[in-house]
Amino acid sequence: MRVVFSKIANDSYEDIIEFLSKTWTEKEITVFVNDVTLIVSKLKEGKFNLYQKYSKDIRSALIGRKHVRMYFKRESKNQINILFFFDMRQNPQKIFELLK
Repeated sequence: MRVVFSKIANDSYEDIIEFLSKTWTEKEITVFVNDVTLIVSKLKEGKFNLYQKYSKDIRSALIGRKHVRMYFKRESKNQINILFFFDMRQNPQKIFELLK
């Protein structure tokens, strides 16, 4: 299975890393990066249905001490796109904007 990061996913990932580097410790960054790596590995193994269902083709997983939700979508039988990372302390209405 191929896993591809969207532009928004890359940007939101970098924003979260930057936030963690300013406000938390190196350990928190490591936990976040390790969680992302683990989920991407599981997605590559085809374990898409393991995660919380948002809609028919979109799923999500809580990562980084449960403060960030990672959204991803099955694009085809062989590809999953990472859509974005969402800091759960934000306004939840922003998720709808990002999913459009």
